[in-house]
Amino acid sequence: MYVTATEFRTNVGKYLELASIEDVYILKHGFPSVIVSSNKEGRKRVVDSLKGSCKYDGDLEKLLEERLNDYESLD
Repeated sequence: MYVTATEFRTNVGKYLELASIEDVYILKHGFPSVIVSSNKEGRKRVVDSLKGSCKYDGDLEKLLEERLNDYESLD
């Protein structure tokens, strides 16, 4: 869902609750500036963004799953 920064400020509680279900993109001057998402989805996005940034000869999906589990255990 895309909302303006003004709309987000006005109804912050509504959008924080909605962020547990889907990503909320906050627009500034018509462009996405911030993404509000659930903690788990945000972590997945970070791990996925690192895919391909290092050389690894094993199973990449298994490596990503292990890394995500490591991050989740920090909670």
